[in-house]
Amino acid sequence: MTRNRLKSAWKRLLLILVSLTCVYPVFWMVLGSFKTQGELYSNPWGFPQMFTLENYQRAFGNGNIGRCFMNSLLIAACSVVLIVLLSVMAAYGITRLKWKLSGLVLTVFVTGMMIPAYSALIPLYSIFNKLGILGSYTCVVISHVTFGLPLGVFIMSGFMQTIPRELEEAAVLDGCTVFRMFCRVIMPIVRSGTVTISVISFINVWNDLLFGQIFLNEKEKMPLTVGLLEFKGRFGTDYVGMLAAIVVTVIPVVAIYSVLHDKIVDGMTAGAVKG
Repeated sequence: MTRNRLKSAWKRLLLILVSLTCVYPVFWMVLGSFKTQGELYSNPWGFPQMFTLENYQRAFGNGNIGRCFMNSLLIAACSVVLIVLLSVMAAYGITRLKWKLSGLVLTVFVTGMMIPAYSALIPLYSIFNKLGILGSYTCVVISHVTFGLPLGVFIMSGFMQTIPRELEEAAVLDGCTVFRMFCRVIMPIVRSGTVTISVISFINVWNDLLFGQIFLNEKEKMPLTVGLLEFKGRFGTDYVGMLAAIVVTVIPVVAIYSVLHDKIVDGMTAGAVKG
């Protein structure tokens, strides 16, 4: 009995240490966003002498973080909607409709998960330039959808395979068309899967720096991750202003994950076991 209690205490202590390791950088970042530049150097680990919102005012004023925030929100919203919609439709066609090349198509999608985005930058840049959409939100959204779709199809295929065939057969007997059956029967069942894809895709798009920095050339269109570079000048870096901007950047991700983390876990495990 004593050995079990001791073992449980060590596990709890380990979990507490891991939690502190994860939480403290965020806590330090928030504290640093209320300090002055000199105070950040002289007292990097302690509390600020006086909490001030000057850094946040400078971030929204000089750093134009508000505009960058809306740009990131627009890009993320469009990308997530397209990724979820196309993933569900593709997974339904691959797993629920009977055709010979369904397994091969699923393999192609899964293979797409192993292709790094860096390897496609030059071809994408050339294609977008020839199409005349380089420098617009469209090319960034297309890039995110292209590299987010394989994971979405992979996750949704696991969900689709767990749905009993009897549900579709009953729907057909009731006179449902394929489209109506997809909307009325399949979509409600895989709702937790769509939430999982939405959250994962949103976090990936929101945190992306690569596509926005390469394909966008106007400051008014830059997302938050690229906007953070504005705090770095030729002769110095406004670290406290950057910390304030980073706090604004992580708020949506932390909020969404905090609210929907249980659905993400349920979504990832629901499609893992067939039957």
